[in-house]
Amino acid sequence: MEKIFITGCSSGVGKMFAENLSDEFHVIAAARRIEKMEKEFEDIENISVYKIDLNDLQMTKKVIDEMIQEHGYIPYLINNAGVNVNEKVEELDEDELMKSFNVNVISPSITMKKLLPMMKENNFGRIINMTSGAPMNNMEGYAAYSASKAALNSLTITAAREYSDHNIKINLMSPGPVKTEMAPQAEKDPSICLPTAKYLLNLDEDGPTGKFFWLGHEVPIFADLEGVNWLEGKPSKNMRKVL
Repeated sequence: MEKIFITGCSSGVGKMFAENLSDEFHVIAAARRIEKMEKEFEDIENISVYKIDLNDLQMTKKVIDEMIQEHGYIPYLINNAGVNVNEKVEELDEDELMKSFNVNVISPSITMKKLLPMMKENNFGRIINMTSGAPMNNMEGYAAYSASKAALNSLTITAAREYSDHNIKINLMSPGPVKTEMAPQAEKDPSICLPTAKYLLNLDEDGPTGKFFWLGHEVPIFADLEGVNWLEGKPSKNMRKVL
């Protein structure tokens, strides 16, 4: 049975992933609230749980090293855990901003850095980094979340290009408007995003990489920059001249 590492499994989308993917994968589930995971998954044979605080980067490295030592090559990864700080820029606490980047960007970069060498060695890997539409709509009061997810988007696309010569697919996925502890007012069940996740986990060698997916759709995340020459400072005809 293939192994998959999923973060943020104590509730919401991560919990749903762990439960539903345990039929076809050995799920290595991680979260801060290990007691909650142990209770939720006690009757599911194919789930191993690990306590990890992704805001603690040294702990993150240590736990992942221990996990690799125990499980070896892990070809599937879902960086699902995230934090959402609701503060306007003038109110934003630096520690909360740093936490947003630690959990939403830096820890996913650590998990990829730890797992990608074995994926490269085996010429196979499937990575889903859970993102959001936030970097595109930039709602007031969510600067830390939007900025950190924008950074995750760039990190993901860059990594996908770096490994494009291998059978390693690294994509972004937004779960959509699902009800979780982070979004208690949402109405949709987290399971609505499961088909998209399964699609990305089961991509063949010719499948997409470095793309953004949302509820069964590929979402464009770049402006049309055809004709722009950044190195020579030449704009495209689509750019509005202001000076």
